[in-house]
Amino acid sequence: MPTFAFRAAAALLATLAGAGPAAASPLAPFVLRTPGMVEIKYSGYLARSSDSGGSGIAESSFGAGYLTGIYEQDHPTRQLWRSGQDNQSISFMMYGAATALVLPGPGPFGNQVHGTGCTNAAFGCDGKIHLDFYLDKLVGGSNPGFGVGGIKTSQRQGFDRLGGFTDGQLLMRWEFVPGLVAAASNGPSVTLYQQLSGITSPSAGYGSYLARCAGGPACAYFRTGSQQAGADFFGSSAMASLLAMSAIGQNGWSTRLTAPVVAQVALPLPTGAWLFPLGLGALLAVHRRQRGM
Repeated sequence: MPTFAFRAAAALLATLAGAGPAAASPLAPFVLRTPGMVEIKYSGYLARSSDSGGSGIAESSFGAGYLTGIYEQDHPTRQLWRSGQDNQSISFMMYGAATALVLPGPGPFGNQVHGTGCTNAAFGCDGKIHLDFYLDKLVGGSNPGFGVGGIKTSQRQGFDRLGGFTDGQLLMRWEFVPGLVAAASNGPSVTLYQQLSGITSPSAGYGSYLARCAGGPACAYFRTGSQQAGADFFGSSAMASLLAMSAIGQNGWSTRLTAPVVAQVALPLPTGAWLFPLGLGALLAVHRRQRGM
């Protein structure tokens, strides 16, 4: 009987161990196998919003583009994912950003812009700044560019929809959260801090934000139990003005956007991995019992 129990416990551990690699892929084919701190890099363009106001705070700008790569932090040669890998493309749409307060700023740009989520319900606003990522195919998918023949800002289909960018499989949905800058007295929460050359697009400068992974299967890589209500990502973006006469400017895009985001990959436990300590305990108990016989 003890020998049988020992073999059963060993078989249970072997089964759980074998289940590990497969369970580390919450969203095939997008797979991150290496835990630790990473940099997520994306680039794209911003444009002025067509939100004409109404009741609440109007959206000031929106953006779109593509994720270019994921790297181990401080090791740019150690690439965990890149655009085109396994014929994958990851597009994004950023929306809901509004201006809450503008203050004279230090440094070369002159304006400190405190951003928050727009609240004009008629336009679709929900009081949050969003950054949504979609998984698509690089070849055979829908990947519009921004230049000649590329997508125009007027092709925006709704608050959170932009043809060619938001028609893939939702990978993850980020929501900006407060924490970088304190809100003004009785003012809305600040979830995007920027230093800009102007208060409307086009403008040059940089911005920073905290965000949490609020939805989508890839959140399993980045969100831990202690961070669900807080921040999973820290982003720092650079912005450069575009000439209106350029092909991209003629399509309505006015600002170039590039951003590295710092995050931590925390691989989820395999399905049934909570049984692992139980199986190990059973194995050790049987082993001790056998030694005592």
